[in-house]
Amino acid sequence: MFLSDPLTKESFVPKRSNQKFSCRLNQIKYNNRKAKSKRLAKAPYDKILDANRNILIRIIGEEDDRIVSKDYLLGAGFNFQIFNRSFEKDGVQYQCVYRYALCLLKSGQYKIIKLK
Repeated sequence: MFLSDPLTKESFVPKRSNQKFSCRLNQIKYNNRKAKSKRLAKAPYDKILDANRNILIRIIGEEDDRIVSKDYLLGAGFNFQIFNRSFEKDGVQYQCVYRYALCLLKSGQYKIIKLK
């Protein structure tokens, strides 16, 4: 029984029933290319998320929460387009950037909380 190596497309006879690549080096190269492609696809969003995270760290400091205006966040360079998750608690919607969550208060300001 011959198989085709996913990286090189060469035919080979597998030595194990679950072997998909002709050699370990081809498997490593294939998986590295796949991981690089995934990283490149995510890079623009990860860059924004990381910048937002750094802004929130700088703003909140050692406190557990802080209330700031939208203008303050925008002035710091915060991007309101990209978050990595959201949740609702006690009827309040939170948008998260890793371990920091923002919610819009009735006053129009934003409460930033550090998640545990």
